[in-house]
Amino acid sequence: MHMYPGNRLRQMVVPQNKLSSTYQRNGMLLFETAQFEGILKKITEFSATLASDSEQKHLSLSEADFSRLAAIVKVLKNTSFYHTSKLADADIVLLLKILKSWPSQMMFPVVDFLRVFVLHPDGATLLLKTIESGNDVPMETFRKAVAIPVHSPNVLTILKAVTNLFDNSCLHQWLKTHCAEIIDSFSSCKPSFSKNAHLAYATLLLNYSVLSIQSKDEQSQAQILSAALEIAEDDAQDADSKYRALVAIGSLMLNGLVKSIALDLDVKSVASSAKASMDSKIAEVGADIELLTR
Repeated sequence: MHMYPGNRLRQMVVPQNKLSSTYQRNGMLLFETAQFEGILKKITEFSATLASDSEQKHLSLSEADFSRLAAIVKVLKNTSFYHTSKLADADIVLLLKILKSWPSQMMFPVVDFLRVFVLHPDGATLLLKTIESGNDVPMETFRKAVAIPVHSPNVLTILKAVTNLFDNSCLHQWLKTHCAEIIDSFSSCKPSFSKNAHLAYATLLLNYSVLSIQSKDEQSQAQILSAALEIAEDDAQDADSKYRALVAIGSLMLNGLVKSIALDLDVKSVASSAKASMDSKIAEVGADIELLTR
């Protein structure tokens, strides 16, 4: 299913490195842009569907709910004022109430809303407060979104939403705690991935490689390395997904604790195959990884 267009990636400053400019990465890649009109239209449509069903009518949104969503959008659209604008407790309460109560096939526009909500400093802080109160709705939402039977729009939006959680360091502990389950669950969903989902998954792994290097977590690094190698070895992957997976591999080998594991997993053949690529950026990273295998 075609998702809201216009999502782009913001690459934060990446320091230069003698070996390659792609490796020592303190910044994270994010999915920032949103077509709020499309998101709100879908939420309105789903709410109307619920309202027309006598058994689910109580789940539909009130006029006050829609007013609140519109007010949140106004704040989120004005990115240049994120340092002074405010979001309220009631904002996160509304979003999480919908995520908890709506049927899983209707949750993807709300997950997409949350994806942008957490890029606002207040949004990330409010989400953390909810988690710390013992109400881990983000994890419940994640499990609901990747549950079998897999609904492709849910998988794509939750991939991007989890990727955006890396933007604010206050949520890094949550990401570390759930790393194994998140990567395992997404890996199980891979047969249903769209091209955009493959790219989002590679981006998630790249962000996780940065976080696991910072925290010196060898177990997570090994899991991320293995998942990234699967992408790098897959000839069906597009260039951007493959490139991000290769950067994650190179970063983990150069700055992490898993170089010997990478060598055991035959990273050398992955590197030489990448080095021979017609895509110059893939060839460059392949050459860099090959240097690391010597």
